[in-house]
Amino acid sequence: MPEFNKKLDHFTSTLLAEATAETDRVLGEVKAQHDASYSAAEDKILAETYHYIRTEVSRIRSEEGRKVSRHMLDNKKALYLRREEIAREVFEAVRDRIVAYSATPEYRKRLTEVARQTVDTLKGAGDIVICLRPEDMDQSDAIAAALDGVKVEFKADNRILMGGLTASSPSLGRRVDATFGTAMEELNGHFAEIFGLSLSDDLTETVE
Repeated sequence: MPEFNKKLDHFTSTLLAEATAETDRVLGEVKAQHDASYSAAEDKILAETYHYIRTEVSRIRSEEGRKVSRHMLDNKKALYLRREEIAREVFEAVRDRIVAYSATPEYRKRLTEVARQTVDTLKGAGDIVICLRPEDMDQSDAIAAALDGVKVEFKADNRILMGGLTASSPSLGRRVDATFGTAMEELNGHFAEIFGLSLSDDLTETVE
């Protein structure tokens, strides 16, 4: 009987040991699977988070880029409109000064000097015609006297509004325009360069 109990105890101990080992093995496998699953889930979460961050950064960068582009374009348009406004103000001021100047003795002296210069460019021609504003025709005698004997014909030209004159020679096929109106038109064409307000970028730029 004692021998039987001893064998039973041994059998029980062995069975328990095997059961414990099997339990430890199963628990180890379960833990490994759990760790693997957790790691995979963690990797997936990190990957999804990284993708989300990249997507959001790209979206925000794109949106902010469009905002900046729109803002820059609006500023360019505002600058362009302001430049046109300044041009109008400047030209109106210049026109007013020219009108005032054309009523002074200095203008009449200047008109004679301009006539001499234009006639010099047509030297040798015997058919020079000088056109003046109707209100400047009273200066024709003074101008003729200053031309050192060069014969010219004077005509009134209603198209000359701001002063100055034109001189032409049909035989030479040449015409010199020394009117204030033409000078103003040229100033208008070069206004941006003169005042440093030219735009370096195309205003037709589109916002992506």
